[in-house]
Amino acid sequence: MSQRVAKIESLIQQVVAKTLVEFLERDAATVTVTRVDAAPDMRNATVWIGLLATGPKQDKLWTRVQATQNGLQIALAHHLETKFVPHLTLKLDTGGAYAAEIDRLLKDL
Repeated sequence: MSQRVAKIESLIQQVVAKTLVEFLERDAATVTVTRVDAAPDMRNATVWIGLLATGPKQDKLWTRVQATQNGLQIALAHHLETKFVPHLTLKLDTGGAYAAEIDRLLKDL
């Protein structure tokens, strides 16, 4: 990966995290931007979001996060000075839940 793409990914992660805090207010502490994967041409970027909630609360929170996508896109456009603003795709990062399940299984051995 080039330095330019890495810098853009870092900037996207910061802007998305800051904007989610503003949009989600009281639920912001339960949401984290785990990573960003930008395409080399920087036309698209996948933003991985981790949620510190389970069950129905997680589903409700994920719906709220997805509802902020247009606002996130606008905020990113205001911060980037590039020819193209990457189209953001939000994905739920289940890595934390997977790691917790593996940990639980190992403790049961």
